[in-house]
Amino acid sequence: MEYAPGLAEYIDRFNRVLPPDFYLRPIGEQRRLYEDLTAEFPYDLPAGVTISDEILNAEDDRPLRIRVYRPDALSGQGAVCFMRGGGFALGSLDTHHVVVAELAAKTGLTAFALDYRLAPEHPFPAGLEDCYASVSAVAASAADRGLDPRRIVVAGDSSGANMAVVISMMCRDRSGPDLAGQALINPVLDLTRWRRGGEDAPLLSGGEMEFFVQCYCPVPGEEAHPYVSPLHSGEFHGLPPAYIMGAELDSLRVDGERYADLLRAQGIPVEQVSEPGVVHAALRARGMSPNVADAWERFCTATARLTERRYEPHVAS
Repeated sequence: MEYAPGLAEYIDRFNRVLPPDFYLRPIGEQRRLYEDLTAEFPYDLPAGVTISDEILNAEDDRPLRIRVYRPDALSGQGAVCFMRGGGFALGSLDTHHVVVAELAAKTGLTAFALDYRLAPEHPFPAGLEDCYASVSAVAASAADRGLDPRRIVVAGDSSGANMAVVISMMCRDRSGPDLAGQALINPVLDLTRWRRGGEDAPLLSGGEMEFFVQCYCPVPGEEAHPYVSPLHSGEFHGLPPAYIMGAELDSLRVDGERYADLLRAQGIPVEQVSEPGVVHAALRARGMSPNVADAWERFCTATARLTERRYEPHVAS
């Protein structure tokens, strides 16, 4: 396979910090190694973004931790709620801290990083319900923040993109917030095909995926739930427009492509891009690969456009 410039070195460094067999280690060690990726691939916070931690309350008074990123140069009243990846089991507000700060700076949107309970200690639907409650609380407080509750985009990468898609479905099904769009990076949308492992790809092995499915859905058959595997049994009418950033060398690429087709079949505006020579979990390589940096810029641009509520897929000239 032919990698985009900079990605061969990136993959080598990534694997030295988080070895391909990391999922065989105790979960605490896995989480520590995942956090170490932030030190291996450091980025400076962008200037002109005010950052604060907040605690919101769910309807059942459960505390919800979020981190708010407000750019000094606001582009309007839109907002983006970002859910990090990590297989539903790894990661924290810190592992994606600079990514969300950059998202706010590049879009001019107020960005909210959502924290959530992790599997296997808290399997489906705990973390998902945390994120849905957070999106609902952000929408309820939007006017007080000078934001428009109808201009909120849900965004995420990998498992976080799964939750962004499912939250779009939940908002429809529960008459929740009227979302403006979905901005997705490498979404995993069919966990049924990973219950017993599957194909290996750079930075995402079949064994790793099997482990994450077992963490998130310990009850056999639960992975077929439409709020776990939308492509398996979900319904897609009434969902907001979407921008889907995929990667050519990612085994999850087909999920994004199929989801795009299903949205189009419902008449929903969608743009899906499979970045040539790019692998799963490549966003940390944006400082090493001009291809990834360009893909990230286009993702941020599309996210901002989604908040306008008149999104049309970009057509290259």
